[in-house]
Amino acid sequence: MSQSKRVIPGEVISLSIILLVAALLRILFLGTIPNGFFCDEASNGYDSYSILQTLRDQHGNFLPLFARALDDYRPSMYIYLTVPFIKIFGLNEFATRLPAAVIGTLTVLALYYLAKEIFNNKVALICAFLLAISPWHIQFSRIAFEAILIPLLFTLGILFFVKSFKQSNYIILSFLFFALSLHTYQAARVFVPLFLLGIVVIYRKHLWKIRKQTLIAGILFLLIFIPLFSFWISPEGMARAKGTGVETNPLIIFQYYLSYFNPKFLFFKGDPIDRHSPAGIGELYYFEVITVLVGLFYIVKENRPEKFILLFWLFLYPIPAALTTQEHALRAIVGVTIFAILSGYGVSKLIDLLDSKRKILLVTSILILVASLGILGKRYFLDYPKYTTREWEYGMREAITYADKSNYDCIVVSNQIYLKKCGSIHVFIPFYTQYPPQEYQQSPIDPVRRKQLFLGEGNYTIGKYNILSIPEQKQLNKKCLFILQSDEVKATTARGYQWKEVHTVKDIRGIEYIKLLEVKNGSI
Repeated sequence: MSQSKRVIPGEVISLSIILLVAALLRILFLGTIPNGFFCDEASNGYDSYSILQTLRDQHGNFLPLFARALDDYRPSMYIYLTVPFIKIFGLNEFATRLPAAVIGTLTVLALYYLAKEIFNNKVALICAFLLAISPWHIQFSRIAFEAILIPLLFTLGILFFVKSFKQSNYIILSFLFFALSLHTYQAARVFVPLFLLGIVVIYRKHLWKIRKQTLIAGILFLLIFIPLFSFWISPEGMARAKGTGVETNPLIIFQYYLSYFNPKFLFFKGDPIDRHSPAGIGELYYFEVITVLVGLFYIVKENRPEKFILLFWLFLYPIPAALTTQEHALRAIVGVTIFAILSGYGVSKLIDLLDSKRKILLVTSILILVASLGILGKRYFLDYPKYTTREWEYGMREAITYADKSNYDCIVVSNQIYLKKCGSIHVFIPFYTQYPPQEYQQSPIDPVRRKQLFLGEGNYTIGKYNILSIPEQKQLNKKCLFILQSDEVKATTARGYQWKEVHTVKDIRGIEYIKLLEVKNGSI
């Protein structure tokens, strides 16, 4: 083993510090930042709780590979990984998000070993550090979305593929992780098969040379892929694609594709959706405009066996997202690790080029990092919680927890609350009340009724909770506690009702979001 690949004490200390930084940035204030809890997160958490209690998801399906969830039939891997965390910490936001933080931290470690295998110890540490502090990766390491799994499993697939150049048996592990990455997020359906097809063509001589191991790896991959593919082409498997919409115009797809290389998206503004990116910063840091380009230049220039893996990865990363929309950081998250590699290698090359000015370079680097982390810290941990409360459906925990502890036997929830955000507020009730899964599975919400609620219509009952359209009710039950959006109160008062305010949910700026009221008198 060469000196550059050998683990040395200083390297262990550096890597430990990097992993500690990664963990802290992903775990600190995890239950409250993002400030709120999105319906997809609540659905994942309650599915995990239901499996923990009954071995069935919230809809009564026994250990499903795909959870019906909000009728989008999402892969269940994240849900299963969340089960032990809920067992330990209970059913809450922190426990539901903690697996994402752990997965994100492990991805930093996986990237370190991949970069070390391709380059050397120095480059590996730089790449790992850049991923540890990556705004793009931190954002999705703090959210209970299953997409965070794909950077980890795909990076492991690449790692063992690269290791197969020296030890052929690693190709089996490589294809196993590529296959498992198909169980992570909808975008993997497109990206992973395309990537594997290209890699098989590019490295066909290598794979033929180790054809026995390649055959085993291929069979293993197909054993996992074929059942998945059978599900994907079913009506349930196509539900998510129909929900997001797939673009068919090649020119528009190409324009979307280019948007993922737009400096505005990558370095300056980021994803325009607040749930995906804090305002005012890109998916990467400003300084990475230079380091990414330098790293890409040297990877293209140099002749190393892993060169085409990295370039093909970079070329393909936007394709799944480009089929639906532009500048969508979540659907393009498989690109987060390749940019960390490019940027890390670029930093390493700049250090080598400017070796004669090491002191100036060191001081400049420290100042740039402190400034970058300072900007990220302010915009994510201080500013972000203030202006994204609606995006994260803030107040559902406070309202439902208060109502559940009250003495009211009837609680009415307006179906207009956060209608334009998620439209699936019903899932918060079993999550925050820890409603017994055995009971919920007897009458889970059906697709027709969920769609009605999504449109702000219809009604649904869970225990003592009734979700309905309050303005459509001819007579309001005076024995009930009503949970409404603040802006609904005025319109309902105009109908002749008088209210007694029981509780008001305000955000950290003092803005009212949800009111809990009881009817005093009045009728239509």
